[in-house]
Amino acid sequence: MADPADPTLTLWLKDVPARAAGRSLGLMAGDILLAVNGRAFAGTPAHLAQRLAERGGRPLALTFQRGPNRITVLVDRADLGQWDSMAGPETPEEDSPRIDPDRLSNWEILRDGAGRFDVVCLAPSTLATLLPPLWLLQMRLWVPCATIVTALIVAGAVSPYAVPVVWAALGVHLRRTAPAYLRTDRRGRGLRFHSVHAAATERAAQAAHLAMFPTDRSLFAPDPAPAPQTV
Repeated sequence: MADPADPTLTLWLKDVPARAAGRSLGLMAGDILLAVNGRAFAGTPAHLAQRLAERGGRPLALTFQRGPNRITVLVDRADLGQWDSMAGPETPEEDSPRIDPDRLSNWEILRDGAGRFDVVCLAPSTLATLLPPLWLLQMRLWVPCATIVTALIVAGAVSPYAVPVVWAALGVHLRRTAPAYLRTDRRGRGLRFHSVHAAATERAAQAAHLAMFPTDRSLFAPDPAPAPQTV
């Protein structure tokens, strides 16, 4: 193997143990680090750690090659797994357009064996904070929504001044726990953790997943119409 201090090396993940930070991001052994914030990256784990330190705790967008596909995730630490180094290509590929990590969020993909999937935003939800019942309805979380509506009705019966207090408390609660509510509901529907994609919107996260699994369909998409039978 080439000198690990050589800044022309390409990093790849030799292993991603169960407790490694990369596991929660869906990273896998064999993933090759291509770019940081859209710019080609070559260096050592120490170089990557230095780039992260310069961000002062804010994440970087790391793009990995996995077989024929590319996966971008936001990371705020370098110890994603067991890194190894390999010689970079003699002719490095041109940089892709720069990625602004501050405009992206990590979206968790939940998927079942039949190819049904849903996405969960791991960033705090503004809608869940400001309009808790509406967000719950939008996410089809029927039981939590019914519980919240009941709590608001009870608060209103006690005192009209209690309603905004309960509303605000519920918003603060959901701001941090929204992903957990979604995971619990989707697991009950048979979906399990599959991967993570950094994207600006839910639609973009869905598109990133479908680029890798074009035959998958969204959890709440209508069932495809049966093919007409020929006589």
